[in-house]
Amino acid sequence: ENENCCGSKEFIKLYAYTLTDHPVVVHWDLDVAVLQPLDDLYDAILYESSSETGQAARKRLAIQQPYYQKLPAKIDAFFTRDITSARPWEEITAVQGGFVVARPSMDHFELYRNFILEANYSRGRGPTSGWGGLGYGGFQGAMAYQGVLAYFYDIIYPGHSVELDACKWNQVVADVIWRGPLKRAEYYGQCRDFPAPGVSFAENTPENGKCHDCRVLPVEETMTVHYTACKKPWECTIPHPRVPRNKAEVERLKELTNITTCGALFRKYFSFRQDIEQRISRAVAKPWQTQSNPGFHPEYFLGYCSRAGNYISMDIPEEFDMKDVYGL
Repeated sequence: ENENCCGSKEFIKLYAYTLTDHPVVVHWDLDVAVLQPLDDLYDAILYESSSETGQAARKRLAIQQPYYQKLPAKIDAFFTRDITSARPWEEITAVQGGFVVARPSMDHFELYRNFILEANYSRGRGPTSGWGGLGYGGFQGAMAYQGVLAYFYDIIYPGHSVELDACKWNQVVADVIWRGPLKRAEYYGQCRDFPAPGVSFAENTPENGKCHDCRVLPVEETMTVHYTACKKPWECTIPHPRVPRNKAEVERLKELTNITTCGALFRKYFSFRQDIEQRISRAVAKPWQTQSNPGFHPEYFLGYCSRAGNYISMDIPEEFDMKDVYGL
């Protein structure tokens, strides 16, 4: 019950698979923003790979390790891996639990439920740990949702999912390059993502194009953002480098994220709020914005943080139906 944030309670996310009245389901954590349409993901699931629409959608997909990963004939799920927590020498990587696009299926839900209740899980970290004793253990969230999804799509139901580019999709703005601790100095500067077949560890570097620095990806190239390393926009905090007690972690954590990129993504989040308030103002025919002038770092927070740690909540007019904002 102490695993990750929520223990077994996190398995409630699996109930997304039971929404079979819908052709596609999207699971999000609450700390996300959608910056670009998800239509290509939907079309790649819904349309045959041989159809014109299906082929066009597949060509536009930004996937992880595109030089190696092959798209399955039938796509049932999209997700990203938790590469920012991975180790270059470990082949098994968790699924990042804040974003999954999937085809609902009661059969899949039952498969999940059965192996979770079977509880065939070995503690520890390494090739004989975790679910089925196959290496799905020890990493963050291994016993919970993040490990369960990885085990399901790798072992229980392989060949039907696609791993998306973790810089562009579910972007957490964290380092995907190994920078320590120094006891593993031979991997320093390598991609955290395990090398694809035919690629040596020495070749598995950003300089060789095997990974990219997610921390400096331009906002306009980002599809969705997950506010984790950057902190939550409503926390009104600048994600300054962490100073850990364990000095062996200093090198890694001082470069964990990028303040400039985080600031630009904060601004994007608050621009959405600003747009909503402007729409409400037009709907009620009077000004309806709650901003502090200038506030805390207005270039990032647009006046919605009066000072560090002090978020100005949105004040929705009484009896106003938010569906009216977008004409739903």
